[in-house]
Amino acid sequence: MSFSSFIRNAIRTAIGVVPLIFWFAATTKAQDSLYAEKTIKVIVGFAPGGGYDIYARVLARHLPQHILGAPKVIVTNMPGAGSLTLANYIFNVAPKDGTEIGSIETVTPFEAFFRGAGVRFDPSQFSWIGALNSEMTTCIVWHESKIKSFQDLFNIEATFGGAGPGAASGTEPKIVNSVLGTKMKLISGYPGTADIFLAMERGELDGVCGIGWTTLISTRGDWFNQRKLSVIVQNAVKRHSSLPDTPLLSEFAKTEDQKSLLTLLASPQRIGRPYIAPPGLSADRVEVLRNAFEATTRDKAFLDEAQKLKVAINFVTGKEMESVFADIAKMDQSLIEAMIKARSQ
Repeated sequence: MSFSSFIRNAIRTAIGVVPLIFWFAATTKAQDSLYAEKTIKVIVGFAPGGGYDIYARVLARHLPQHILGAPKVIVTNMPGAGSLTLANYIFNVAPKDGTEIGSIETVTPFEAFFRGAGVRFDPSQFSWIGALNSEMTTCIVWHESKIKSFQDLFNIEATFGGAGPGAASGTEPKIVNSVLGTKMKLISGYPGTADIFLAMERGELDGVCGIGWTTLISTRGDWFNQRKLSVIVQNAVKRHSSLPDTPLLSEFAKTEDQKSLLTLLASPQRIGRPYIAPPGLSADRVEVLRNAFEATTRDKAFLDEAQKLKVAINFVTGKEMESVFADIAKMDQSLIEAMIKARSQ
């Protein structure tokens, strides 16, 4: 190649690269301005002190470092109906500028598929940001309870606490009673898990179903270690490595229909600890928030603090969350109707 040809090629390359440099700079500046001097509210659908609250506060301490513009991130609480109140707020009221994000109960968005009371949202239209921990829920009992194993619930009536109709603690006992014939008497209306635990300690409740494993360990790990409570069953697709000897709900199924319903009951755990933003959020803001969440879950300081607080992190992307709801939407309607019937018992 002649020297003159080399120069011409170099000039052409430079001409092509320069616009890209300007585009990248402009894009970075635009993203930086989205949250510069702004405050992002992470709103938790439960009262302070529970597992969802702990997760949100750890997240809020590290999230700002991964958002251009370094916005301030604060945590507030909006308890009500097992976080259904918050889900409705995010969908219908929250500003569509990415400054308010909701931390809702894992099962709450699925209420729309099961015609849950008070649902005023379409889960397919939320801006799904990410989920912090795909895991499983548990049924636990206080050490002074007459219930010593899940099998006992087939013969002995026991009182279980629920945080509201949209919370797992409010729906799981009813579904399990209907599908398997257990005798859990549900006392609902508690603001959050901390209140349910207090009621168990006072002897008002035998136990609770629908409590996330990490909520249990992070908030009442000492009780677990001191054997003040015991896990009698887990709601998941497979047994958790920490509870290899604790049976799955599906292991008590006597028919294929029962097994299918209990498998559907476990499906929300694929997106444990979900974070949502309002529908109609601009694509650039969704991208910024999703990227920031994912970057935070890889941040060593965040992971170290999470480990110290015994908060498990198994990140699920916003796109993966969308696919979960797409899968549910394609399920056989007869299975959905059977679940609706089970929930109404």
